[in-house]
Amino acid sequence: MASKKLLKKRLKGMVFEILNDCDEVIVNEGKNADKADSLIDEAVDFHDEVIAKINVAKSKKDFNDIIADVTKAAEDFDKKVKSL
Repeated sequence: MASKKLLKKRLKGMVFEILNDCDEVIVNEGKNADKADSLIDEAVDFHDEVIAKINVAKSKKDFNDIIADVTKAAEDFDKKVKSL
């Protein structure tokens, strides 16, 4: 079972990468700036939701579910960023 600290660190890194990629799109490609901005909002909302789940998680199953959600979301966000 991953510790809460490591799980939060992984989540923070994933969201940081998304924000960084979206900022790059906004600066370099003005035509997709609105889509990138909405993706930033979506990533921040996801971060807040997962942090709340991590803080109340008690069992190994809870952590495994959160890890699965973060992994799937990372793949989904990656596809969305590449489509910009």
